[in-house]
Amino acid sequence: MKKTVFLLAILLVGATSASAQSTEFGVIFGGSKRLTEADAPANGTELISEGFSLSNSSVDLYYAFELDPNTYFKVRVGRIESAIGFREVERRGEQEVTVRRDVEGEVQHAAGLVEYRFDEAFGSTGLYAGIGVYRHEADGFASSTDYGFAVGVNGDFPLSRRYGVIVDASYHYTKHDFSPRYLTIGAGLRIGF
Repeated sequence: MKKTVFLLAILLVGATSASAQSTEFGVIFGGSKRLTEADAPANGTELISEGFSLSNSSVDLYYAFELDPNTYFKVRVGRIESAIGFREVERRGEQEVTVRRDVEGEVQHAAGLVEYRFDEAFGSTGLYAGIGVYRHEADGFASSTDYGFAVGVNGDFPLSRRYGVIVDASYHYTKHDFSPRYLTIGAGLRIGF
């Protein structure tokens, strides 16, 4: 059954992209900042630095195809290196206490996005939003997967009809422990077909 569903998904994506007016592939490199529901650590644990940094790297790959003029469907996958907050329950005497453990880790994500583009004199700008799957991993902790939402804005500065430079800012809201949110800002290259 899994093989049949997988084959149908591949055929659907292939048929949709074959009928699309234009398709493109892109790669974006940048930095990130994590935001959490509670800015203060739970029960005295220390937070890892929450500032924006290119050392908190993010990498995204995307494939997009045009549905209607200036409307695109985009499949975007990537990873964000950042602090990850995991919920643990500790026993302190007679009482159980929830503790947040902040550790360096990685958030891997895959999202389906709808983007609307505005033609500009210098290229185009776009607004996008969609739903995705987010996997949080860190050494010494069990990885967890949950859903989330992504919204963003980008600018495309064409170098030629086929190539362009992309500047992108995105906001990721996940349903992981402590509802972390990630802001990523990056730039990269777009190849159109």
